[in-house]
Amino acid sequence: MRIGIIGAGRMGAWHARNLASFDDGHTLLVHDARYEAAESLAKAVDGTAHHRADELLEAVDAVVVAVPAAMRTAAFPRAVEAGLPVFCEKPLAHTAEAARALAAVAAAAGNHRVQVGFQRRCDPGHRAVRERLGRGDLGRLLMIRCTAFDHEPPPAGYDTSSGGIFADCLIHDIDAVHWLTGQRTVSVLADEARVGGEPSAGGGPCGGGVAVATALLTLADGTRAVLTASRFNPYGYDHRAELLGTRDSLTIGLDERTPLRSPFTSGTGTPVHPAYTGFTDRFARAYQEEMRAFVRLARGEEPSVCPPAEAVLAQEVADAAARSAATGALVTLPAPRGDA
Repeated sequence: MRIGIIGAGRMGAWHARNLASFDDGHTLLVHDARYEAAESLAKAVDGTAHHRADELLEAVDAVVVAVPAAMRTAAFPRAVEAGLPVFCEKPLAHTAEAARALAAVAAAAGNHRVQVGFQRRCDPGHRAVRERLGRGDLGRLLMIRCTAFDHEPPPAGYDTSSGGIFADCLIHDIDAVHWLTGQRTVSVLADEARVGGEPSAGGGPCGGGVAVATALLTLADGTRAVLTASRFNPYGYDHRAELLGTRDSLTIGLDERTPLRSPFTSGTGTPVHPAYTGFTDRFARAYQEEMRAFVRLARGEEPSVCPPAEAVLAQEVADAAARSAATGALVTLPAPRGDA
């Protein structure tokens, strides 16, 4: 299969390398506005670089859209209207309005082979817990608590260019809550701030403080989900989800590399197994399985693991959380539709 990669930045390169590692004989074609970046990535994955995106779209059987969110409003429509199977990085756009417009383009084109990159749907831990929930092993779900603590803070200005901590970071947890439970959010109360200004674990400044955020989601059945995020955690990359039910409780992301420790830990506190350092470390398997799922979608073997309509729902909640944080008010969302 000939698979195009539009966008040779961090995520485009990550997806390309995962695809190149599969034993499926894929041919990779790469385009980036910076042709030298496309050439470099193409060389690394034994592919070919293209100067023009339209030429690439004519030459491939499927395409990965991994340009920054602000550029997807141009790249995504061209890909779906070409009738190709499309993988698009999350979020579809920086706002729910823009995301709805992109989803509408795919629907109007009759292109149902579109997958949005919420990789936790392909994470083994999330899948195992979803199966347990579906069997009723946890009983009535009482509470979900999600932790999203990054290790190193992003570059200065990243939270602005990425759409903010709700749209860029906690949107993963919002989508995971929806997908795990089969429920949708009906209201959200959120807060965000920049705290401190302490040096990072690597010794560099946090650039005017650390971005932190919280969000309380109420789901359609009354279940509460508490989401917490920090752009800095000196001990490592800690992204977990804890689910409490009337019969049992489970934690996703709790293993020998989770950066947690007790005050009674002896020695320096450095774990025997080094703590996770970033998302490509913690979710390495999920990203591989995400690309495998896309290949199966492109071959017509299974439906999309994350269609655009579900990505729009997550974006709507992220937008509502940002509004709540700005105003201090509870934001109510429209009741979920049965076909959502």
